[in-house]
Amino acid sequence: MRPRSVFTAMAFAALAVTGCGSVRVQPTTPAGSSKLASRGQVDSPATMKNHVGCLRAAHLSVQVVSPIRLQIDSAPSGPTIVFTATPGAAQADQIDGSAQGAEVIGPALVYPNQGSDGELGAIGACLAQGVQG
Repeated sequence: MRPRSVFTAMAFAALAVTGCGSVRVQPTTPAGSSKLASRGQVDSPATMKNHVGCLRAAHLSVQVVSPIRLQIDSAPSGPTIVFTATPGAAQADQIDGSAQGAEVIGPALVYPNQGSDGELGAIGACLAQGVQG
């Protein structure tokens, strides 16, 4: 067989294999259900290990600004916590300069702003739960 015909045969075989099955991209809604089907829900890193509960138990006034952002007391003076996807992503943000002034605790970036030592100690203790290394 010539190289071109081998390539053509392989291309047709790959095309035939991809056409054999179908991939369902959209989830289906159960019959009679008024609730839309979903692929799932992304857990908020702020609540996944109950960081909010720990911060409130430490008597800190915490507001959930978004699924990845917490504000202690009021902005801009209170500490701000921003969660990244992984601890490595938090470190990368700090190294490349996009998180200047932030302390990395696991996947969280803690911007101290004018937070007190007591507040920052409680925040560090809550965020460090379950963090290795």
